[in-house]
Parts: sequence; C-alpha cells; structure tokens
Amino acid sequence: MSNPLSAYLPAPGPTYTYPEFRELMGTLAVEGRTTGPEQLPGLIRYTAQNQQHLDTAYTRPLLPALVEKLRQLPRPEHWLVLGETWCGDTAHTLPILAHLAEESRSLVALHVALRSEHPELMATHQTDGKNSIPKLIRYDAASGAELGTWGPRPAEAQRLSQQLHADKSLHTNQVVKGMNMWYETDNGQAMQHELLALLG
Repeated sequence: MSNPLSAYLPAPGPTYTYPEFRELMGTLAVEGRTTGPEQLPGLIRYTAQNQQHLDTAYTRPLLPALVEKLRQLPRPEHWLVLGETWCGDTAHTLPILAHLAEESRSLVALHVALRSEHPELMATHQTDGKNSIPKLIRYDAASGAELGTWGPRPAEAQRLSQQLHADKSLHTNQVVKGMNMWYETDNGQAMQHELLALLG
C-alpha cells in the first residue's frame, strides 16, 4: 500500500496501485469480507463476483487515439480513482484506466482510494449531490493541481442506471445484471471516447 498523493489530498489516507487493489479484492473475497463499514452479504458477494469483471475489463481494447493522446500529455499526471471493491462500475472501468496509465509511457500514474476512507475528498467530488463511484480525479503530478474529473460512469450507462433504479419492480440483482450487460456490450469504448474528449 502506498500514499504518493498525501501531500495534497484534502483527506490523506491509504491509496493503492491497481495491482494492490486487485490483490485486496482477492483477499477480501477469500475472507468473505468487503471494503467499507457495511459488511452486508450482498456487498460481499459482489466483491467476489467483481474479480472476474476486473480481469475481463483489463483485456478490453484500448482506443488508439486515446493512448496516443496520453503519450503526448504536456506534463505527467496522477490519476486517483475513488472506488470500492463491491462496486460493479468500479470493476468495469478501473482496469481500463489502469491499462491506459500503463500505456502512457510513464506520463500517467494511477492509484485507487476507497471512498469509505476518504469522505472529505468524496464530498467535494459528488455527482448530482451523491457519493457516486468510481470517480476519477486527475492531478498535475508536479504541483498537485486538479486538472479535471470523470465518472461515475459513461453518460449512456448513467442514463440506464437511473432508469433501472427508478423501476421499483426490479430487484437489486436485476439492476446489477442490466448494468453488467451494458458494460459487456460497450466493450469499454464509451468511457474512452469521453476521456479523449476531456483531454481535448
């Protein structure tokens, strides 16, 4: 576990590299636990299931234009992703972000922070007044200045999530299944196109 961003995070605390986060998820799954204070059966089950989503998402094709854009960044960046091991959206998007960072030729360093351990940081990066995750925060690696954010999910997925959650006849498992199907069909492309647009 590392904490390279503690010098300028408003709520200093542990951060994880992507391999460390992947290892954490695996350990918790074996132990029948999850991240965060609520050790609910559903969240524990999602933590175990999300291991497969991490592995699948990492192999999704990267957008060549986005990779090239990252390799031409004017200055190195730190990418901090607020997430939790039980969060399906985190499991579908974090591996792609990590893969992009790896392909940036050292211009992007990515770390993960648990939302539950960084409440002040999450409070300043809400979406529509909610602590929605994952949330990517881009920092200038030299100064710590915030460069922009993305998340919690691609716009199309956000609309679908709102529709599914508004349907009170659906069980939580049905909502999760619907979101998983969207991510599998999208194949990681929507998020990458949105990131490309954000980078300009």
